[in-house]
Amino acid sequence: MKLTKRDTMPPAEKQSPQTREPAARPRRGHLLEVRFESLAYGGEAIARHEGFVLFTRYGAPGEKALVRVGRVKKNYAEAKIVKIIEPAPERIEPFCPLFTICGGCSWQHLPIEVQRSWKQRIIRDALRSLPGCESIAIRPLVPSPDTWRYRNKMEFTFSRGEDGKLAGGFHKPANWQEILDVEHCWLAPESMERILRAAVAEGDRQRLSAWDPRVHKGTLRQLVLRHCVETQEILALLLTADDNLDFSAFQDALFAAEPALSGIAWGRNAGKSDVARADEIYKTAGKDSFEERLGDFRFNISLGSFFQTNTRGAEKLYDIVREDLELTGRETVLDAYCGTGTIGIYCGRNARQVLGIELSREAVWDARSNAATNGMDNALFLPGDMKKTLPVLLSAVEGRIDRLVVDPPRGGMDKKALAQLLDLQAPVLVYVSCNPSTMARDLEAALKAGYTIDHLTPVDLFPQTYHVECVARLTRRP
Repeated sequence: MKLTKRDTMPPAEKQSPQTREPAARPRRGHLLEVRFESLAYGGEAIARHEGFVLFTRYGAPGEKALVRVGRVKKNYAEAKIVKIIEPAPERIEPFCPLFTICGGCSWQHLPIEVQRSWKQRIIRDALRSLPGCESIAIRPLVPSPDTWRYRNKMEFTFSRGEDGKLAGGFHKPANWQEILDVEHCWLAPESMERILRAAVAEGDRQRLSAWDPRVHKGTLRQLVLRHCVETQEILALLLTADDNLDFSAFQDALFAAEPALSGIAWGRNAGKSDVARADEIYKTAGKDSFEERLGDFRFNISLGSFFQTNTRGAEKLYDIVREDLELTGRETVLDAYCGTGTIGIYCGRNARQVLGIELSREAVWDARSNAATNGMDNALFLPGDMKKTLPVLLSAVEGRIDRLVVDPPRGGMDKKALAQLLDLQAPVLVYVSCNPSTMARDLEAALKAGYTIDHLTPVDLFPQTYHVECVARLTRRP
């Protein structure tokens, strides 16, 4: 599901034309003096000019700014800050010199406490369309143990600029043709930075071309890095469009640059899009996985495994899920969208049986392996589409589903799959979401199916950004 700016508007901006005063629509290129009122899911600051809504990145509530209008839509316009006239009291100096240029962090100009406060409010605003929204209990946001260097997975892209220099870093905001060369990313471990710089240097030494998305030609494409918090190991995946490089020299350069690098794979990315994927693995050196620890549990992580990108934050998240499930050892738990089985395994020792469904066959193999590693002989994971696999799974077990855990992708639940799960009438439903808008939509369906929202708990898995995770506990009305 692709969100629009309208999805992030406060209720006042979503009124129908019959109940709203007509607003003066500005023109593209106009300079306007505005005062920012709030922050939206999406990271932008919201202002009004003569009643018309403006969304502006990197603004802070309460401050006055001169902005230039960009794209203009029917109900809103996008604008860019030209000058801060009156800074907000909360505004701080961003930690990273690439802030506003990179686009990866949206709220570095705000203290972490202010960021958390607005995430709490964004969750509340997302629920305003639900019946009885004012009475829904939203618990205090649970902070991430780390506010910097918390990401355990990074994807870097290669390019050559007009000066001929090889760059390794991130796509510039809203620009898939230009790459911002990155010396430091304060969300990634420092060991990743050293590996990236070594890869850029070796690519230059071998005089390798970089992939050009405009003509779909070039050799170097992406470098994917994964970090283990428990052991500090790093795994690397170098993706190219062809086999025109000396992998032996590449691996030597990367191993020499970072002692924590325990394995590297070289793969081919044949796709035209910039999605980092390995259609074929040419060669490998060293390990192909590492073992991460969450609480008392161990999980095998490979380069292709799904895993929460904030390891220590994931522990906090799963603790909340386990608490909300209230397991006594007699329950059958269904972990829909189970991925590599992390939630089911983390919570399942207190259950009679754990069942899991996941579309990715490779993820299910990882889930089964992780269950065996942790001595979970009460877990059954099956691959397949939810609508087709759920009846097969239910026919293989006895009794009803007592606890339902749903952790869908950012786009939320498929409508038919959600209806199918709600028809199970599990007494307790725990919904985990990284998207407040689609969460609200799915919770509304659960309310209509006879559930009541007991409480929600926001979790700050993504400091310095507008993203927020949320755990909702629902119980079925008798």
